[in-house]
Amino acid sequence: MIRIVFVDDEVNVLQAMQRSLHGMRNEWSMVFASSGAAALDELAKTPADVIVSDMRMPGMDGWELLSQVKKLDPQMVRLVLSGHADPASIMRTVGVAHQYLAKPCESAALKAAISQTHMLRQLLSSERLAHLVGRVDMLPSAPKAFQEILACLQQPTASVADAARIIGRDVAMTANVIKLVNSAFFGSRQPITTASRAVAYLGLDTLGALVLGHSAFKSAETTGIAGFSLERLWQHSLDTAAAARIVALYEKLSPARAEEAFLAGMLHDVGKVVFATRPAAAADDPAASLAETIAQMEAHHAEVGAYLLGLWGFPNSIVEAVAFHHSPSQSAGDGLNLPRLIHIADRLVHQRREECAGPFERCLEPELLEKLGLVDRWPAWLAALDSIDSKTAA
Repeated sequence: MIRIVFVDDEVNVLQAMQRSLHGMRNEWSMVFASSGAAALDELAKTPADVIVSDMRMPGMDGWELLSQVKKLDPQMVRLVLSGHADPASIMRTVGVAHQYLAKPCESAALKAAISQTHMLRQLLSSERLAHLVGRVDMLPSAPKAFQEILACLQQPTASVADAARIIGRDVAMTANVIKLVNSAFFGSRQPITTASRAVAYLGLDTLGALVLGHSAFKSAETTGIAGFSLERLWQHSLDTAAAARIVALYEKLSPARAEEAFLAGMLHDVGKVVFATRPAAAADDPAASLAETIAQMEAHHAEVGAYLLGLWGFPNSIVEAVAFHHSPSQSAGDGLNLPRLIHIADRLVHQRREECAGPFERCLEPELLEKLGLVDRWPAWLAALDSIDSKTAA
């Protein structure tokens, strides 16, 4: 049974919430606290799986409460449910809240958000991985990209296109900005799935406040992982995103699906960015050796990346593509679905870089193309990628 703590200083709101969620009492163990201090007392007695807190409260506000919860139990899912759209206050939650829900929030939407986090937890194979993901606030960017976005936003002549171009080439920035723009605070009516649209929607003033004033983006420190480079991950992710879009268009999928494929390709290895922050935290767990971190990264980056994006409220299609990009047969659906598309794109890029020697059959999940009726497409896809590269070079 999921244990959830709801926190709001308005008694009427808590009572209304309790009534609306009465039907969940056989599935959820619920506690309703009227202050941050009361919530911490409850958590000291019995840990919880999820905390849902108002933002503006006397004494201890939502940011302070969730900050303490994050330190006490990083695995706990942290949601903000607030009717106060004060930009300065909301931006403080960037690093401590997994999702921001706006009041009035229909009980069905709140139930869905909580249930989704519980289902996502099943992706992870150990409590240790949940602890690792729970520590993440904002993902670290490649140092070069971070310096570029700082320089861009400090230029009086900077444009939305300039900022979007930099952000769209970095895995962490792409994930961070799309998480932010799709939160209830910013109020987008439809999910935004491209960096360019996200930056245009936020505008340079808001983006500048987030980056320069609230550290929404941060540069990665040296990871300490031998052979791992955020810059190389940045390039591989871009290449995979481009390949996914090219294959989608070649197979006459819709432009919207092609853009979704680009985002999924960009984020398919985002779990590796999570692991890249691990050495810096090794002092908290001396038993976790560097060799173990590398082994876990290779074995678990797909599930870790999917869990993080799901916690952040990314669409299920993107979460599934990240989760199953190495094992697309485990995904639901028929035909060239998003997990299969990203798997193909990832393998195309690896073969083009001679990281996957021999015929394409060795690169792909066995019999995948045969099952899809696409066994003759591999050379054509490679040729399409080569064509795009030659045009770019020219």
